[in-house]
Formats: sequence, structure tokens, C-alpha cells
Amino acid sequence: MKWLLGKRSRLILIVTSLVLGTVIGLASPALAATTAVVTVTGTPAYIAITISPTTYTINSDNAGSGVMAISTTYYSNPLGGTTSPSATVVDGECDFTITNTASIATDLTGNMSDGSGGSNPMTNVNGATPGAASYAAYAYYSGETFASKVLLKSSGSTLANFKSNLGATTNLKVGFQFATQTGAWTGGTGSTYTLTITSTAH
Repeated sequence: MKWLLGKRSRLILIVTSLVLGTVIGLASPALAATTAVVTVTGTPAYIAITISPTTYTINSDNAGSGVMAISTTYYSNPLGGTTSPSATVVDGECDFTITNTASIATDLTGNMSDGSGGSNPMTNVNGATPGAASYAAYAYYSGETFASKVLLKSSGSTLANFKSNLGATTNLKVGFQFATQTGAWTGGTGSTYTLTITSTAH
């Protein structure tokens, strides 16, 4: 009898423990995350451009002589230095390639400096008509109408916005027009001019 009661007591104890464990388990809150994580990425609005080539001689395209005459308009056109681009400019009529290496779309402005050195350094007339000792310059790009070319003024003047909203990592074929002075040359040594393209956020 004692043995049976002892066994029964142990059985009752085990059953009671299981019931209490179940009740306690139901009453306790389920384990859950107390924090949440978000991975945040920040991309800089990086602005940069490249241009190729970085040197150029006026009237050197398509076996051109590389020298300039007075009162003459020249183009950076692979088809010829005195060959005007088509009504709508195409890639093959532009000597330069600008690459927007920025992470955002940009606007391009340009200016062209007064000449330096040489026998006849022309100044930029900052207008459409060359003077006795000054030149006039324009920029154009592939895909636009040539009539829409923009005036390239000197660095001291308002920059010409010649391309708007150039997409990130996009190439643009570009050319320029250069009309020489009307006065006679006084010598035959070359002068240098700096064409500057500036990129800003669109």
C-alpha cells in the first residue's frame, strides 16, 4: 500500500507539474525583437566632367593647313575646318567628347578666353561680329539645331548655358565655331585661347 501510494503521489506530482508549466507558459509573453534596424545609404551629388581631346589647332581638321586667314569662320568639324555643321548637328561634325562623370544630371556652361602670346592674340569680342583685332566664338553640340548654337564669351562675362540636363555618365559630342579678326595679321606666330567648360548641378 505504501508503495502504491508513493507511486501515485509521484504520478500526481508529475501531472501537476506539467499542468502548471503549461499554464505558466501561456501566461508568459512570447519572446520578440526589441530593436529594428534600417540600413541607410547616402550618395553624394558628385559633379565632374572630362573632355577629349584637350588640345586643338584651328583649321587642322581633314588635312587642314593649321593656319588661319583673317575674316574667316572656322569650325571644329572633322569634315573640315571651314565646313559648317548640318542644320541639325550630328556626332561626326563635332571634334570633342564631353563625358558627364557625375552622379547626377548637370548643366554645362562655356567661355573662351582672350588670346595670349604670339604675334596676333585676338580678344574675345563677346558678341557675334569680330572686330579689327577680336574674334567671335560659338559652341554647339550633336542633336541640336546648328542655329541654336550659343555665344562663348570671355571669362569675365556671363557664361553661356549651352547644354542643360546632361544625364549622369552620359557622353556629349561638342564643337565650336571661331570667326577671326577683320584686321590684317602683323606676324605669323600662334596665340593660345582657353575654352573652359563648367558643369553645375541641374
